[in-house]
This record gives sequence, C-alpha cells and structure tokens, in this order.
Amino acid sequence: MEPPKELLFTYFAGQATSVQQKAIGEWLSRPENREMYFQWLDEWERTYPQYAPDVATHLGQFRQRLDAPDDVQPRLLRVLPDEARPFWHSGRWLVAATVALTLLTSGWLFRESLLYSTITTGPHQLRSLNLPDGSTVALNSNSSIQLPRIGYGWLSRRVTLTGDAVFDVKHLPTNQPFVVHTHDGLAVEVLGTEFSVRSRSTRAEVVLKRGRVNLHYATNDQPVQNLLMKPGDRVTLDGHGALQLQARSDTTRFAQWRYRLFSFNDTPLREVAYQIQRVFGVSVQLTDPALARRTLTGTIRAGSSDELAEALAELLGLQVSHRDQHLVFSTASETQITQ
Repeated sequence: MEPPKELLFTYFAGQATSVQQKAIGEWLSRPENREMYFQWLDEWERTYPQYAPDVATHLGQFRQRLDAPDDVQPRLLRVLPDEARPFWHSGRWLVAATVALTLLTSGWLFRESLLYSTITTGPHQLRSLNLPDGSTVALNSNSSIQLPRIGYGWLSRRVTLTGDAVFDVKHLPTNQPFVVHTHDGLAVEVLGTEFSVRSRSTRAEVVLKRGRVNLHYATNDQPVQNLLMKPGDRVTLDGHGALQLQARSDTTRFAQWRYRLFSFNDTPLREVAYQIQRVFGVSVQLTDPALARRTLTGTIRAGSSDELAEALAELLGLQVSHRDQHLVFSTASETQITQ
C-alpha cells in the first residue's frame, strides 16, 4: 500500500512515529517506489528549505555598521588554552567513523535508486518515453523500464525491462549498440530497429518489425544461446530455457496493445481471460469449464476491462458480471450472479 504524500513529508521532517517509519521502510524496499520517494523528497526540500535567513534583522545590523561604526561592540572571542590538543582525538575519530558508516550504509541501500531511473506504469496506463539518445519506448501497462542516470548514450545504452514494450532505436554515428536486458536472462542487442519485447513471469517474447537484432540468452546451468533475428521473426523463450524461432510471423498485429486492439485467431477463452488479467490487472473467472475451450477470432478495440468484457459477452452470447476488480463469465442458461 502506497503511503500518502503527507506521511512522507512528516517522515522527512523527522516527526514520523516508529510504526509510520516501519510502513515507509517496507514501501521503500520495493524498487519501483524509490523514484516516487526521491520526487517527493525534492518537493519537500523545495517547500520547506532547511535554512531561512532573517533578512530584515541582518539588513538592519548592516545599516547600523554603515551609519555608526564606532557604536558597534566588537564580538567577544573565547581565549584558547596554550596547551596543544591533538586534532584527531578519540571523540572526533568516533564521530568521523559514525558519519562514514552512515554514508556507506545509505549509499549501499539506495545505490540502485541513485544509479538508475525506473519508470513504471499502472494497471490501466500506457506511456511513451523519449530517451536521451533519441530512441523512443512505448511502455505497456504493468510494466517498468530501468536506465542509468549517468552515462546513458555515451558510456552505454543498456536498459532493463519488466513487462511489455516497443522500442524504436535510433542509430548513432558511433554505432553504439542498444541492449535490452530482461530479468530471465535474455539480452536483445540492436544497432537501429523497431521491435517489441515481452518479459513476464509466464514467458518472454521478442518480435522484430524492421532491422536486425541479436539475441543472447545465458543461465548458470547451460551455455550461452545466440540467435540472429530478421524482420518478421518472432522468438519465444520456452519453459525449458530454449529459444524458439517462428519466421515470417504476422507483423500486422505487431504490439497492438499500444492502440488497445485485442486480436484473436481461434484463441481459447482461457487465453483471452489471461490477456485481460495481464493488461488490466483484474481477475477473470469462467464458471463453466467448457467455456475455457471455446474459441474466438476477430479484433476488438477496448480501453477498459469492462468494455472488453461486454464485447466478448455479446460476441459469444455469454453473461458477465462486474464486482470491483473481478469479472465472472457464465453461459446464458446459468443463473446470473448478483452483481
């Protein structure tokens, strides 16, 4: 659960309780929340500056010095003892060690947020990104992309993807490659091309629309696999860790989620339900096991899970009920579930 901004402001001011601090720590332990943390920290620091000088008082003192310099009393100075005192006495060593340990610990805990910027989309959100090198990324819902804060475009062009994205990569005069890493060990290396990458818990997939890319896949228990893709190729990573190539695939349906188009070709309703869950973040239930085997062919444009569910129900002659983030499909002969 995301803490409200007001609670984070209380935390930045040092007024949060131990329970509130624990809740914020648990929220901050998830990498996708750290970007928002630093945005709110920057907003709080701009709203509540840590130093607010008393301009009127100091300006009056300055004018007094100019008008009557003899009336200004000299500031008393404390006389230091004559005996020499070593600068690095034990107390100062302890303070220095504590500060150094605190800085090292903070840097280690937040090193990922300090080194990388992460952009995340919600269940119903699509987002287009313009990268510093001129490349563009279309990010699907429930997805995230991570790129380095320093050196992107001149040290390297490496990003990490979770979810679905379409990349349109700009070719640089230096021929610097663009590499997309996924958390399942897949690396997509390109020089300039348009392609889509899917990296979900269920499967990984790369579809090439134009250009050429090299795929690299490596795990600890098997040798590196390399595969050169050509336009129209579709590569999936199966459950055994092998790359499967499908040449000359139908690129007319290339990443249609960007336009909220859902295309089905003799697709079982079980797979349709999975797509609804993945894109919109809702749960889908089929009350009759026979429904899972029914198939659907066609293309539907829908901007929400309710809109897509209503279209499916009309096409297949089904009943659908909506309860919060839960959809239930049933046959017309079944008793309609109370909404």
